[in-house]
Amino acid sequence: MTFFAPLRSRKHGFTLIELLVVIAIIAILAAILFPVFAQAREKARAISCLSNLKQIGTGCMMYLQDYDETYPLGYTWQEGGPWGGDMWTVSLTPYIQKYGDTGTDFVNGELKGIANIYSCPSVRFPENSEGGPIASGVGIAYGINSQVLTTGWTDLPGGLHTFPGVAQASLRAPANLVAFADAAQIKPESDPNIYSGCEGICNPDDPNDPNCGPFKMQPEQWQDKGRSVGWEFNIPGMGGDYCNTGTNRQRRPHFRHQKRANVTFADGHAKSVSAGTYQARIGTPADIWHNHD
Repeated sequence: MTFFAPLRSRKHGFTLIELLVVIAIIAILAAILFPVFAQAREKARAISCLSNLKQIGTGCMMYLQDYDETYPLGYTWQEGGPWGGDMWTVSLTPYIQKYGDTGTDFVNGELKGIANIYSCPSVRFPENSEGGPIASGVGIAYGINSQVLTTGWTDLPGGLHTFPGVAQASLRAPANLVAFADAAQIKPESDPNIYSGCEGICNPDDPNDPNCGPFKMQPEQWQDKGRSVGWEFNIPGMGGDYCNTGTNRQRRPHFRHQKRANVTFADGHAKSVSAGTYQARIGTPADIWHNHD
């Protein structure tokens, strides 16, 4: 009788070609998926930012009810005292749940703890609005539309200087006017046309006035200086103050969320808007930055 030894199973390992194919497939999938994950994370940050601005809008509407339908002052400075004795963030803190830690400097310093309601999760600032260091990197990232929501620099008795808020009744279309927005100090070199609209003050009654736009700047390519915005942003067609030439601050709305900005309108609602709205001719339906019908 003949006996046959059982056949032994042969173990096969991956060949070099097979390993290279697997690695190539993984690399291709990573190249496809990583940008998608990054966009998803940015979208989540943008949603969180929009929630911040919605809470600011709700707090502002509550403030209006308590203060004769007048918007909060923009900024106040007492001669001999520290800069930023008061500003709109301080005025709205009682109406916003996440108002911040005791002693937080809402103007030039860093925000701490739950004061992050005034910061955008998509950006960190190494410097405050005056160029000083911010250890946490968390600084104010939202500004008020100072040239529309305040009456401008005002000198009061006792060496007090302030930007009083305007009455809601003075706004022609609050639901179509930006009150607060994503903002930053912009690098002038990031846009050769950043000062478009600085030449003079728009005369809305003159259909040919070049100071009324449309404006040539390219907000979608703006880069921030790494500085907190401070308290305000400026809009074109309003004269020299818009340019910030004296301080070289270039405070502007910042379209940091995939070339869009989150904003709060003067009636309290919030939404994302495109950079094109900032370039629009003053007084046209696309213009949401100036006080018009």
